[in-house]
Amino acid sequence: MTHDEIRGALSAYFDGQLGQEQAVEVTAHIAACPECRAILDDIKALSAGVREELGVKAPAGLAQRALARSRAAEKPPRAPLALAIALTVIVVAFLAGVAAKKYMPTMFASVQGMINGAASTLGVSGGNK
Repeated sequence: MTHDEIRGALSAYFDGQLGQEQAVEVTAHIAACPECRAILDDIKALSAGVREELGVKAPAGLAQRALARSRAAEKPPRAPLALAIALTVIVVAFLAGVAAKKYMPTMFASVQGMINGAASTLGVSGGNK
């Protein structure tokens, strides 16, 4: 992590919300960086002051519920994706229909011409018997 990333993660570090690898990295950085150590000390003092002033503890599980809600809010809605896929399929089917209607007579005439050319080369007359 960079110095700025560690500085931004100090609050999460103080709250015990970092993974073990990140926490070890932040601990090592704090030991060597007086600026970040001072910021962490400020966070500790602020937290102690808030606890002292409020005199109440956060309800059990508040942090977990808040994290769960924020993660749920980050998930993109699936309906717009399904709608986009459905519209794409409809447009492709429509364009295929338009192309088929426009080019089928030309293709049919080309195939008929090839069949007639092959038949005349082989000496077969047209018509069904």
